Amino acid sequence: NTMDEVFTRIKRALVNGIVIGDRRYEFLAFGNSQFREHGAYFFAPLPNLTAANIRGWMGHFDDIRNVARHAARLGQCFSTTRAVAGCPVQFQKIEDIERNGYTFSDGVGRISKFLAQMVMSELKIKTPTGEPPSAYQFRLGGSKGMLMVDPQAQRHEVHIRNSQYKFSAKHNGLEIIRWSQFTMATLNRQIMIVLSSLGISNIVFHKKLKAMLTSLDEAMASDSQAIYLLRKYVDPNQMTLLLSQMVLDGFRRSNEPFMTSVMTLWRAWHLKYLKEKAKIAIDKGACLLGCMDETGLLKGQFASSKPTECASYEERLAALPEIFLQIARHENGGKYEVIEGVCILSRNPSLHPGDIRVVRAVNVPQLAHLQDVVVFPQTGDRDIPSMCSGGDLDGDDFLVIWDPDLIPDDWFTTPMKYTSNKARDLDHDVTVDEITSFFV
Repeated sequence: NTMDEVFTRIKRALVNGIVIGDRRYEFLAFGNSQFREHGAYFFAPLPNLTAANIRGWMGHFDDIRNVARHAARLGQCFSTTRAVAGCPVQFQKIEDIERNGYTFSDGVGRISKFLAQMVMSELKIKTPTGEPPSAYQFRLGGSKGMLMVDPQAQRHEVHIRNSQYKFSAKHNGLEIIRWSQFTMATLNRQIMIVLSSLGISNIVFHKKLKAMLTSLDEAMASDSQAIYLLRKYVDPNQMTLLLSQMVLDGFRRSNEPFMTSVMTLWRAWHLKYLKEKAKIAIDKGACLLGCMDETGLLKGQFASSKPTECASYEERLAALPEIFLQIARHENGGKYEVIEGVCILSRNPSLHPGDIRVVRAVNVPQLAHLQDVVVFPQTGDRDIPSMCSGGDLDGDDFLVIWDPDLIPDDWFTTPMKYTSNKARDLDHDVTVDEITSFFV
């Protein structure tokens, strides 16, 4: 029972606080990412401000009587956001789209184009066309999830769905966590194992790995190859675009020491991820935020339309659920293109053969205002995000690949059911003691 001693020690620190000098820091709460790393916030109380006051100010959580959910809602207030100041928001509640016990609009609302432009100028967001991003992951008081730009929303309007409303709070400023942008598609060990079980041969993965290693080596010797790869393998902070500009300005050619060391580091970084996670970049793919088709034009997944084994290619194609995908690539000068054809769709982590869905990307002119997001249908028996490892639309990233080498022969694998049993609620308000015990 040696671990019991460790748990007792941690519980003691959480209950009695941590003393540093003349201050006693008491337990406040923990964010979701902190929880994974065994971290929590402590606060040294002032005469007129205690940890309990702060929790009270954060929102009204009394009606949440499940300890885990109560702790998660407290943690919601600690996500790293950037406030959009000087921009009054009128928010309207709108209904969710539900069918067969599945919520197709789980976590996604709407924002007006005017507000999106305000967010863009406030946060100094740059896009290839100068248009505001199509979707934003946000916090607004006790609501969270995604907002997608919608022509129907008026000037200062934000439309919030019931699935996005988590608790009531006095503070009602719009805060942005991140926004839609193109990120390169990469494989990893789990996705490769699932694709392997769906019949994709190992030779395909070896070929992709060799091609990536060769191109990384070529980038160290050739300016044009370095610029092409730096613009293709763009990191979320877009630092590689800055490097590509430096290569263009001749810093690599003249073997400038800083540039040489940064390029070596960049290559070593990719090699590290290839060794540890098999993070192979896929040209014909993208990793994007998901949102829902508000027009209802995209066709969903219907069990009744599943084709027979002897069905023709056209019949199988017609039975696939549809998505809309319009992306801009930096190596193409940032021009937007609509992807069409058969794709695979997944989410991390993918662990079950049904977690990788085969879908058909189609061109719908009415959705042309949505860029660098994957748009899912609101029709069908079951929503597609929930089939991808039980995902939803409140800020999940989806991997879309339209590389023919990676599309399996079986297009209609049965997805796993991810609906969990309802958690038990307490017969009283959640106490701090119960939150700290849950943490331990």
